[in-house]
Amino acid sequence: MKRFFLPCNFLFLISILLVTGAYAMFRSNLNPQNPCVAKWSGEREPVLIAANSSPQTDIYAQTEALFKEKRYDDVIRLLSGPAYAEPSNFRLNILLAEAQLEKCAILKAKGDMSYRLIINQAYRTGRLLNKVDKTRPEPYYIVAKSLLINDRVYRALRAIKKALYYSPHNADYLIVLGDGCFILAEHEEASGQAIRLLSIAKDAYERAIKIRKEDEEFKKNVEKKIRELSVRLKSRKERHIEEW
Repeated sequence: MKRFFLPCNFLFLISILLVTGAYAMFRSNLNPQNPCVAKWSGEREPVLIAANSSPQTDIYAQTEALFKEKRYDDVIRLLSGPAYAEPSNFRLNILLAEAQLEKCAILKAKGDMSYRLIINQAYRTGRLLNKVDKTRPEPYYIVAKSLLINDRVYRALRAIKKALYYSPHNADYLIVLGDGCFILAEHEEASGQAIRLLSIAKDAYERAIKIRKEDEEFKKNVEKKIRELSVRLKSRKERHIEEW
């Protein structure tokens, strides 16, 4: 029995020594000074995220660029989740609502009534943001344009006047004011009142062009409105003279 026990002990000690030595060699191979390890680490260097990076900033910059390219569907798709997750985040929700407004205007011009579903989302966003801060003009603009697209002209004009109170030199706000007055003038029976509304609209359009005079596309679109308005204004003035 002793003859069997002693060889077993000897083999056990040899095994411990072999394992310890192998582990020491493994640890030394992991040393950063080891050229092989250094090469392996360099090839697989982890990507670090900058401490000051912000997912919100990145998504806003990306979608703002898409908005300028008029890719409104992409803006809506990318912002819907982040914006609705933070309903009080002004930047994300305003940009999303503005993309929805532009999308609705396009759909309505094509006669696609599906715009009504989207326009209600933009309207609710404007109302919510207005409750957060009543001194910001953007929510009033969102509400006003939503109402205007939805043919609620009187309410739209009340809202846009509040936006212009806080930001009187915003070309987009002036366009909503002009469009609202233009629409009302078309349905006004009294020529004197129609002339007054058309004059307000013309003044708003002309001011908008001066503010955005470097934007050729914007200028071209507004000048088209002014030409149409001028024809209506001339007709109303002639009718007004006849009435007198």
